[in-house]
Amino acid sequence: MSTDPTLLIVDDEEVICQGCQRVLSRQGYQVETSKEPREGLTLASERHYDAILLDISMPSMDGIEFLEHLRKRKPDVPVIFITGHPSIPNATSAVRLGAADYITKPFTPEEITESVQRLVRPRSAAPAIEVPATSNSGVSQWTPDTKGLLFWEETWMLPDDDGELLVGPMVGRSVAAAVQSVRLPQMGEVVYQGLPMAGLVMADGSVRTVPAPVSGVVCAINSALADNPAALADAEGRTGWVASISPTRLAEEEVHCRYRRVLLLNADESAAREQSQKLAALGCQVRSLADWDDRLAAELNGVLVILDSRSFRGKGAVIVERINTLAPSAKIVVLAAPDARWEADYRRHKIFFYAIQPFVDGEIVDILDAAFRSQVHAAGKEAGTGALDYVSKICITNRAGLKVCLLAEGGLLQKDAGLGRYVRRKLLELTLPVETTLGSSTISPIKVMKAASSYDRVIVLLARDMGRLPGSLVQYTKGEYVGVTGDEAAKVVTFVVQPDKGKGSPFKVEERTAAMLAEHLVRQMSAI
Repeated sequence: MSTDPTLLIVDDEEVICQGCQRVLSRQGYQVETSKEPREGLTLASERHYDAILLDISMPSMDGIEFLEHLRKRKPDVPVIFITGHPSIPNATSAVRLGAADYITKPFTPEEITESVQRLVRPRSAAPAIEVPATSNSGVSQWTPDTKGLLFWEETWMLPDDDGELLVGPMVGRSVAAAVQSVRLPQMGEVVYQGLPMAGLVMADGSVRTVPAPVSGVVCAINSALADNPAALADAEGRTGWVASISPTRLAEEEVHCRYRRVLLLNADESAAREQSQKLAALGCQVRSLADWDDRLAAELNGVLVILDSRSFRGKGAVIVERINTLAPSAKIVVLAAPDARWEADYRRHKIFFYAIQPFVDGEIVDILDAAFRSQVHAAGKEAGTGALDYVSKICITNRAGLKVCLLAEGGLLQKDAGLGRYVRRKLLELTLPVETTLGSSTISPIKVMKAASSYDRVIVLLARDMGRLPGSLVQYTKGEYVGVTGDEAAKVVTFVVQPDKGKGSPFKVEERTAAMLAEHLVRQMSAI
């Protein structure tokens, strides 16, 4: 008999019932639905449910009447209201009848998950995922509609049959061998693109962050990694996947991901076929050619060139020189034999890497990661007064004419460094008028209420130890985290970020994480 928590969804809209069932069932919940409130009331009265999600506006019986009848039979079952038009009378009636929470349509999988998980945690893992088989056939050329692994930095994602994304890190064998354990995300956890999703705990005690390639809800985890972290090295077999994510912003975020495209130059047909197969198994789109053609130079933007020197002998250095001339920004990897006969010839030209049999020792994974990972460069330090340049408030008027205020807890934002610099810089890049208030103070309900009375949207940024990886982000949308209630709470969005416990103040995370935290905050500030 299953011990998974059971939920009932009562909503006259089929799309709401199906959407909730799809998101929540993948997280270890049993989900039943009803589009007819009287039928739903019968089910709720006669069966056991750990929580009920209930629409307020339904034609034959509204949610308030439904809850009044239900409380006579089931006074304690948690109920979450779903509403398209929150109002004071409805909120008052809901509180009087013991409603546990409410969410507003349209809602995201993130919001529905967070609301349910505050009341009921899933007790079992999601169903096993069928890992897609890896093709052994080489790719002769790429086309615009070629499908393959999409990458955000070193993390890959691959769609499964249910519309979720299987995600995992592409790590080399040497790194995988040094991993002592894997910190996996939790079922139902909300992750954000570019922010920590998992952590690889290394032999020296350091933690290597695995960023999420997209934002969404974690609906399955690869618990086998906890006992066998070495599986991370099996990039070709995809056994190193970390989680399955139900994406919430895929359309806008996949433009920040990219395919790994490789132009393989190898005059040895047999060796080229084998190398193409291995590159394809590592998620690359490969175009394999036996010689260089000057017309290829126009196609090298974002493409890695791998040249097998053994097949071209001395002629390969001439090809490298030609590529340098026609496409000076191209990254070129030269594959060489152990005797390094032509090494001096190649090193006279600009090359990205000179590798001795990287397909044999697995070094090719590290080479691909280095070639395709973008670098976050810190901006030059601006003039300021030094350590006292903390930022307590950043205000803008966005393109929709909304006045938006970001309130930051003391120590989180600095004017000239870290997260604060990235936020200010990204807002200025959007050519939005920015007003920065310096200072360092705590966030109080009075301060938030005052801001909510003056601005159309208030974003509160706090740092709290949530037991997650540094830089992880959690969003609250009702103001309850900062003690704000009533109509003003609808204007408040609270973001809580996990600090690095050992760093103290000011708030510090790695540059890549700081840049992506700023990206998510600025998106919220500039949203219509």
